[in-house]
Amino acid sequence: MKTHLKMASKLRSLGVIGVFALAAVFSPLPSLAQVKGGEIVIVQGSNPPSLDGMSTSSQASRNINMNIYETLYGFSEEIKPIPILAEGVDISDDGLTYVFTLRKGVLFHNGDEMNAGDVKASLERYRVVGATKNLLAPVKDIEITGDYEVTFHMVENTPTFLEAFSSPRAPAVIIPEEDGATEAGKNSFVGTGPYKFVEYVPDDHVTIERFDDYTADTRSEGIDGFGGKKTAWLDRVIFRIIPEPGAQVAALEAGEVQILEQIPMPAARRLESSPDINLFKNARWAFTTFIFNTSVSPSDNVKFREAVQVGLNMEEIMAISSEGLYTLNHRWQYEGTTYDPGMIGAEYYNQADTERAKALLAEAGYDGEEFSILTDSNIPQHGRSAVVIAEQLKGMGINAVINQVDWPTALNVRMQDEGWNGWTLQMGIEPYLGPVGLIATLASPARPHFVKPDAELDALYQELIKGATVEARQETFKKIQAHLYEIFAIIKVGDSGLMHAARSSVKGFIPFRFPRVYDIWLEG
Repeated sequence: MKTHLKMASKLRSLGVIGVFALAAVFSPLPSLAQVKGGEIVIVQGSNPPSLDGMSTSSQASRNINMNIYETLYGFSEEIKPIPILAEGVDISDDGLTYVFTLRKGVLFHNGDEMNAGDVKASLERYRVVGATKNLLAPVKDIEITGDYEVTFHMVENTPTFLEAFSSPRAPAVIIPEEDGATEAGKNSFVGTGPYKFVEYVPDDHVTIERFDDYTADTRSEGIDGFGGKKTAWLDRVIFRIIPEPGAQVAALEAGEVQILEQIPMPAARRLESSPDINLFKNARWAFTTFIFNTSVSPSDNVKFREAVQVGLNMEEIMAISSEGLYTLNHRWQYEGTTYDPGMIGAEYYNQADTERAKALLAEAGYDGEEFSILTDSNIPQHGRSAVVIAEQLKGMGINAVINQVDWPTALNVRMQDEGWNGWTLQMGIEPYLGPVGLIATLASPARPHFVKPDAELDALYQELIKGATVEARQETFKKIQAHLYEIFAIIKVGDSGLMHAARSSVKGFIPFRFPRVYDIWLEG
């Protein structure tokens, strides 16, 4: 499967040009001259729906929250669980007991030392407000077994538990015990991370500043994924909200901001040779998806959903929505990774078969009902996907209309059982996590993206997380892949990349799942 570097003439006529070819990913070389102090401004396109690290899975929130909060365990650069606030964990031979020993001397931003009471209160709160609360479903209870020790008693042996528990999608962050009873979004935004919260002005900015009493993890020489030794060089970091991409780029070129979470590909091509700008390519950034509301007509009909699946031209959608940085891929894992399910479902992908789609719509009894596509104005790929999908659906005879709102509103609307039929979503962190993290968002007890739970998918998810070996889990994921191409509740459109940009004065920046503002500094 090849990454598409240029588009066919049909797509060129639509204004889509092939991805600009970087000779290399521009990563600043390590320097011996780190400079403490200064302020940088990072731009993102939408407000964080919440700065409560547990209760949201939004990238716009995670960009900020993962610099403020920390977890017991998290993923390394190689996407393997590593201890962060924990010293480690002892797992019993039968897999029914996990004893977590905590690091001593770790301070919260309020000056209090973290202990077992804070950890238990945090995780009990996560069971209530966590956006991926099912990651704690295998835990029967949490017991304080020492001042710096908590013990998880498990419902049953779950070999994938530590992997799921390390998920940063909506991370199980540790907060002060007094925040343990707060409602979602009502906590004090106090964590243990290298930066502390200062202020949030919606539609304008979020400010964080260095926590001078941060307790660095000295077990590593430097950062490692979501963990490792973190050093806050900067005095202050401002996350500025600028929805319009052109305005973002103009601010970067003028030196008013230092980092763009995402730079449009046309601007990246233009600035490729600029000595003032460094560009960073994240090729496997997200799955572009189209999600049905399976609880309302006409999207509650599986034949209707199948019609959309076989009628869509994925290449056209991906080319336009990603501005050329994409890979066609029907798989629900990245090609070549451990859980790559192979060609299962490929016969339904990128068919662009309008006549077959019309026949399936007739079989579904579709009679011209409105099909409302929910999208947002803040994440460019979402809006561009919606426009192309709507036009293609109209060509199949579907009465498609677009409902474009801002990102927080879109997240709220999609949580409703009614009021939308399809939703354009870039699933970024979920495929990065692997099959357990991905399918956790589609299975109960979490609210599935497609609203109505699917009993067979729920059963397969339980089989997946209990698989004793990698081989057993691989076979289960193949069954999950096949089932997703039977219910057509969520459509995989393709794999999209992301281009970051930074002023050349920013040193130490390494592309990752969120902008790690620790371990970067401004050139003196």
